[in-house]
Amino acid sequence: MFNLLEADIVVLQETKIQRKDLTDDMVLVPGWDVYFSLPRHKKGSLVRLWHPTTARTAVNVVYPGYSGVAIYTRNATCAPIRAEEGILGVLCPPKSSTQFRNLPDDQRIGGYPRPEQLSGNIDELLLDSEGRCVILEFPAFVLLGVYSPANRDESRVEFRMEFLQALDARVRNLVAEGKEVILAGDLNVSRAEADSTNIVENLRKEGLSMEEWMDLPSRRLFNHLVFGGTVQGERDVGREQPVLWDLCREFHPAREGMNTCWDTKRNTRPANNGSRIDYVLCSHGLRDWFTEANIQEGLMGSDHCPVFATLADVVTTGNEKVSLLHLVNPVGMFDRDGRRLREWHPKDVLPLSAKLIPEFDRRQSIRDMFTKKAGAKPSSYSSSLGADESTPEGEPAGESARSEQLESKTKTSHAADHGLELSDARHSARSNPLTQSGSQAPSTPSSTKRAAGCVDPKQGDRRRCCYEHHSHYSYYYHSQQE
Repeated sequence: MFNLLEADIVVLQETKIQRKDLTDDMVLVPGWDVYFSLPRHKKGSLVRLWHPTTARTAVNVVYPGYSGVAIYTRNATCAPIRAEEGILGVLCPPKSSTQFRNLPDDQRIGGYPRPEQLSGNIDELLLDSEGRCVILEFPAFVLLGVYSPANRDESRVEFRMEFLQALDARVRNLVAEGKEVILAGDLNVSRAEADSTNIVENLRKEGLSMEEWMDLPSRRLFNHLVFGGTVQGERDVGREQPVLWDLCREFHPAREGMNTCWDTKRNTRPANNGSRIDYVLCSHGLRDWFTEANIQEGLMGSDHCPVFATLADVVTTGNEKVSLLHLVNPVGMFDRDGRRLREWHPKDVLPLSAKLIPEFDRRQSIRDMFTKKAGAKPSSYSSSLGADESTPEGEPAGESARSEQLESKTKTSHAADHGLELSDARHSARSNPLTQSGSQAPSTPSSTKRAAGCVDPKQGDRRRCCYEHHSHYSYYYHSQQE
């Protein structure tokens, strides 16, 4: 399936799996590495958190909704140099008790939000414990794969805004530190009138003006982040300048109906009555590296469609033209002209890689699963790998505008039915896997296009290809020639 996408980096969202559901077919994909962030608790779990800094004895929390993010990278063409889970840096790497943000400078990605950049209404550990962000650093840029919380009910308003504020702060801090950023994901917010079908009529029915709709907290925050975003009144302190380009809008500034999400319950996709809530965003220094960005609305099977952006094979950095291969791999793997100096080696695997989870470590191929004892009990891996949640999230265009103003509208479920998927947590680990035959990456980075993406799986039809649990995804990708 990855070869069908011709991808180099694939970012999946709303994986909806627990740690126990991971299988060889998900982790040991030939030619690929993978990094997971899974929710730590099931929906309805009563979680007791100790707050030593606030002297509170305990807090009980219920984790609602689906989440989970994964990023797959093709070893033949790209290999990150650092990997982290979560936005705030409060989680710990596998087999370590040191938070990501407290690691030595040469081991951490950086840009962690400062206390004054957040409201402080949500516990830091809680904010990073729902499996909503994986961050990979390549020599040229930092890639954030994100699944933003949706509007569910009033109990989630503070959590959603705190997450978006943390995301805004992390991106801005990384840019301020001189790093380029790519943000790919389902942000669960439409940017403007052009990104939500029939919004004017919907607002009229709700008695809400376009100005009021644009000034809703999540939309206002998002428009502060992107170039060309419409912000009502004075800009917020600390957000005086935008930092990311909305690539699809840059390549299609006047296009209407460029929706990425539809309401499957009301079957609004045939009429293209939907909204655009999936994005590939990049910082200013990367803007000219991209040659194309678009959606793949014709790819059916989910309530979302893919979003992609294409990077050039040779890019300009400073005043010099450099092969992209040199910029997305560790130093010494490719030279500046794109000639390979050494092959990818298992030693290039980072600590967060799922391949190093004990039950998968040292297995060399998916075929090994038939020779090992099935149902082995999972071992401790990471503080943030755990059970998934069980209520889907989304933002259909036709939702009540007044309810959105209250940030409490329950969104339409993702009845995804897509060919690129992760196993649903409600099924056994023996459920049909994410990849089947044809998933193996080519041995050389030939002239095919490569893609990277973000995805959302949900149980769908059982097709002849045996993909039971399907996904929505948006992705960024580049073409690579020898």
